[in-house]
Amino acid sequence: MTQKDRSDLVGQLAAGAAVDRRFPRTGDPEAVRKHLSAMQAEGDMFAAVDDAESDWLSA
Repeated sequence: MTQKDRSDLVGQLAAGAAVDRRFPRTGDPEAVRKHLSAMQAEGDMFAAVDDAESDWLSA
């Protein structure tokens, strides 16, 4: 959620997560992917999870 001010897909994902009460805030990336799948999210959001996970792992 701290990334919601980014101007890329990760920012869009974070902004959506901030207003989604069911978003797995304490979940791992797989939990986020599962949630997105259940919500029938567009493929770009899955790519955003991949990007966010890569950023997190490289930090």
